[in-house]
Amino acid sequence: MRVVVTRPQASGMKTAQLLRQRGHEAILLPLVRPLHLAQACVDAFASRPGAFAVTSAEAIRALEEHLPRHPAIPDVPLYAVGAASAKAAQEAGFKTVSAGQSDGSALAELIANDCTAGRISGGITYLAGTLREDGFERRLSSLDIPFETVEVYGMSAVDWSRHELEHTLGSEPVDGVLLYSADAARRFFALCDQLQLSTRLARAHFVCISEKVRSHVPEPFRHVAWARADPVEDQMFNLLEQKAGT
Repeated sequence: MRVVVTRPQASGMKTAQLLRQRGHEAILLPLVRPLHLAQACVDAFASRPGAFAVTSAEAIRALEEHLPRHPAIPDVPLYAVGAASAKAAQEAGFKTVSAGQSDGSALAELIANDCTAGRISGGITYLAGTLREDGFERRLSSLDIPFETVEVYGMSAVDWSRHELEHTLGSEPVDGVLLYSADAARRFFALCDQLQLSTRLARAHFVCISEKVRSHVPEPFRHVAWARADPVEDQMFNLLEQKAGT
């Protein structure tokens, strides 16, 4: 299948590699590019939390270049929303990494359990993006877990011209599109509408990381849009293959 990956370039390349291993053609279509906020990273290090928390591997990438000047930081426990962000943290050198089940609310509950058990001493510093869902923060608040949010990266839009987009998509029809956030869904369909490329999607299936993301798929495409109950990328691939009949 020809599958469009709408993630930012760094994470999108990893997804593309996994798709190729399954025999698919991956089409990288990053809609935003990350902007790492250096001073915010330094401020986060100075907060001396009981633990760090991340809901995106991009937060780890924002920190990485500063870690050599702050050698004690990898000793601070880190809680990651899922396996991908946990792996990124481990590769960056964090020594004690706990992974949730790829859901912000579940991550907050994991942290709450560890606070109750005495495994966390001090507050949580949440290393976040400027554009994010608020489920993790809301759940931490409801559980009375003290935390501070530090925005260590932002996102800027990638400007695609019609020529660039046509060249990237190619002449063959698209079979699948992977959507990882509500923002990505809005940007993708707005771009296709703006550049009048919706006909390229005539046979495409849209697999979303959550039902919330699926709700942002326009009505004309909703009948071929799907979401997994468990937001795990490998399961998104399985769902796409199931629905596309491969």
